[in-house]
Amino acid sequence: MFQAINNAMDIGLGEGPTLPFGEDVGFGGVFCCSINLTDKYVKDWVFGTPLCEQSIAGSAGTRVANAGETAIAEIQFANYIFPAFDHIINEAAKFRYRSEGISTAVL
Repeated sequence: MFQAINNAMDIGLGEGPTLPFGEDVGFGGVFCCSINLTDKYVKDWVFGTPLCEQSIAGSAGTRVANAGETAIAEIQFANYIFPAFDHIINEAAKFRYRSEGISTAVL
């Protein structure tokens, strides 16, 4: 599964400007899902974030997606996605409604 995630991120980065970010992504992460991506692609595109899932999904992921760019917000442990649900449900899901269809955020 880890190799499949790494391959999917590699394909996404190869197709154009995609911004992967998350905890320890810059050096491969705990499960090595993003290993070798920093060496293969622009180092500024693959970066680690603070250990704050709300910030990863909300502040960074939602804003990048709202700007029309592709974002890969990597959260390493499934149980830690729950604090980020507030931003996903209350922010990203409502961008289209609040902007009257001009803007959408797809995470």
